[in-house]
Amino acid sequence: MRLLYIGADSGTSLQRAAAFGRVGTDVLHLSPYACLPPHWALWLNRAGGPGIDHLVAKELGRRIGERHFDFALVDCGDVIGPAALKAIRKAAPVIVNYNADNPFVDPSPERLRWNILRRALPHYDLAIGVRRDGIEAMMVRRGARRIDTIWQCADEIMHRPPSLTQEEKSRWSSDVVFVGTWMPGRGAFMARLIEKGVPLAIHGARWKRAPEYRLLHPFVRSDHLEGADYTRAIAGAKIALVLLNGANADLHTTRSAEIPAIGTAMCAPCTPHHHQLYRQGEEAVFFEGPDDCAEICRQLLADDGRRRGIADAGHRRTFANGTYNQVLARRIIEQVLVLKRAGGMAR
Repeated sequence: MRLLYIGADSGTSLQRAAAFGRVGTDVLHLSPYACLPPHWALWLNRAGGPGIDHLVAKELGRRIGERHFDFALVDCGDVIGPAALKAIRKAAPVIVNYNADNPFVDPSPERLRWNILRRALPHYDLAIGVRRDGIEAMMVRRGARRIDTIWQCADEIMHRPPSLTQEEKSRWSSDVVFVGTWMPGRGAFMARLIEKGVPLAIHGARWKRAPEYRLLHPFVRSDHLEGADYTRAIAGAKIALVLLNGANADLHTTRSAEIPAIGTAMCAPCTPHHHQLYRQGEEAVFFEGPDDCAEICRQLLADDGRRRGIADAGHRRTFANGTYNQVLARRIIEQVLVLKRAGGMAR
């Protein structure tokens, strides 16, 4: 099958595009952001991005040319509106949207970022979202015609357990690590862990915005990480933390799949989703608040055998769960074949 993949040429979008290639799909990967002017993200967030859809539509039409594909997949879709979808539709009879975020919640926690996507949503043949309470109803209210919901995924290549060199171990080793962006509430959580004596390492963007930054500063080791460095930071830790984005109604996140896939013991919030994915105390450990998290970390750091057993069992469970990009790619292809036989849906 020939796939027109429209998404960022970095991060998890790039990983998903590569996964389609690994399962035998012929992929043309185009970034819709390549033609946008500087500060387009600010323009989108604060004003809804008027003009962006037509700018992207013109550029995609030029780059696609006269080529034809079995289907198109739009990853994220925050700058792909009805005009851009019209250009894509000329090249592909079935168009899928995959969005790992939550553009369906109202009001959006990200100002006007999802305005363009929301206008386009009824024009997709299939919309795929991440499992959350009530997400199907949210998607239908936004105009999605055919929907599927999935677990967040790790990548078979990027998130396999690495063999760290001695130099990499020296750089990336830690007892307890959190790799992620600062958001309101996370600074207070980390500050409490520090107060409780947790030997913490933090990697991620925007931590200087935290009101608690003076306390956190000695524990912040780097800015944003992705790719191999992201994997090394988690692999170098004895325990890796998961924190959720409450504004997105998250009950699990990408780290819920990635940390066990990398082979590190995961300590995550106690949610129904985490209990569905892993056995508490055997394949992962779940906490109720920062004090409980600190105590769990203290116990695991004092028991190497138990901690390693949890990491190994959690790693094995990821394969049973099927929380990987190639599994997701095959699932999407199967649904596309059904849609193609039916002649598509969104017209």
